[in-house]
Amino acid sequence: MYLISLYFDDVTNERIQSYMNQIAKRTGNDVMLAGKVPPHITLSAFETTQESEAVAVFEDLAKEFICGEIMWCSVGIFFPHTIYLLPVMNHYLFQMSEQAYQYISQIRQVKIHQRYQPFSWIPHSTIGKQLSQTELKEAFVVMQEQFGMFRGTAVGIGLAKTNPYTDICRVWYDPMTGKCIQNDKKAMQESKQWK
Repeated sequence: MYLISLYFDDVTNERIQSYMNQIAKRTGNDVMLAGKVPPHITLSAFETTQESEAVAVFEDLAKEFICGEIMWCSVGIFFPHTIYLLPVMNHYLFQMSEQAYQYISQIRQVKIHQRYQPFSWIPHSTIGKQLSQTELKEAFVVMQEQFGMFRGTAVGIGLAKTNPYTDICRVWYDPMTGKCIQNDKKAMQESKQWK
């Protein structure tokens, strides 16, 4: 499965990562940490045998990316094993989700996950997964003690594979100018993990 996700400014990353770390410490479940899953919001989850086509479509989508503000307002669960931070569905998130869907739909032989299709998508930032019933209760205790509404900025967009989580490409933008400041595809391809 492939994912297209939004990534955040450093302060937001640190806050969400702190929640992930606290949940892992309290529950003993370190699936998110062991999998090196970064803080993010997934815009699209899809399957295809056309990886090079998916990369090309992602690169076109990344050219349309704009930075945007996100406000996380609550904590939720996907039964029975996942806890997440819930952002407000604002115009920015709705637009990014629609745009991702339109681009990914262009890939031949693509199957877009049902929960990532228009009017079915629930924006979320997973902070714990594969939790037992007891671990899920403990994760909620952590969030009751720690969570408060907060705002952050989406400053990047990326394409990744799952199981294990592996970045294919990430593109970062300056929120002040909107200009691309880093494209990690070349660096990722040249690194040892890609050889």
